[in-house]
Amino acid sequence: MAPITLDELARTKQLLVVSDFDGTLAGFSTDPAAVPVNQQAAAALHQLAELPNTTVAILSGRDLDGLRAASGFSEKSFVLAGSHGAQTSEPYADILASPCLNDAQQQALAAVSEKLEELAQKLEGAFVEHKPFHRVLHTLKATDQKGAAALLAEALELDIPGIHAKPGKSIVEFSAVTITKGSWISQAQSYFDASATVFLGDDTTDEDGFAVLGAGDLSVKVGNPQVETAARLRVADIAGVAELLTQLAGLRTQALG
Repeated sequence: MAPITLDELARTKQLLVVSDFDGTLAGFSTDPAAVPVNQQAAAALHQLAELPNTTVAILSGRDLDGLRAASGFSEKSFVLAGSHGAQTSEPYADILASPCLNDAQQQALAAVSEKLEELAQKLEGAFVEHKPFHRVLHTLKATDQKGAAALLAEALELDIPGIHAKPGKSIVEFSAVTITKGSWISQAQSYFDASATVFLGDDTTDEDGFAVLGAGDLSVKVGNPQVETAARLRVADIAGVAELLTQLAGLRTQALG
């Protein structure tokens, strides 16, 4: 079955547009706080957000404060969701209630933190990011790519009860909660009474979001065409995301005109 067209999406009653941030709207950098945001994509999202019956959300693995700082997107125009949906900006925080970690979860995060810090010492450039519900081993700054791959593989072998590990681009992320981008999108669809949803993403965690979308929605995988995906459409890169969003914004503006 062919994916729904942008023209069909533009005419839907209540449109929900959700985008990942890193690798989808912004390029990568060894400084996570200074990633290059594609300005064409940002402009298209602002245009969409200003339209009636249209909601735009940025759904990221970054924690909420980090997403605000790096993206430059404001809650005045967008719904911001960090930590894969475990944190949502006001006034939409009740889309999916932010969990409270119990003692066992906090102890599990502390245990994985200790293990990851030990691993990071093995490779120059590796470091551990501490987020409210996650711990992330990063190797993007490492110059020894073979060593980085080996370190990430070793991290994936860690077995800590109550902690879930998932690989990504130059990372392995460990979570103490079960909230995913898919569960957040499902709740957001209901919250905003969306008649159609667009979700764009480039990494492993975005597959959870693609999986919950139906035939009347559009899932868009960004990047490597060799990687298997549940998404129904592919674009080559961030520039492709910008073009798609620009087209959608123009068509939606015309449809609501």
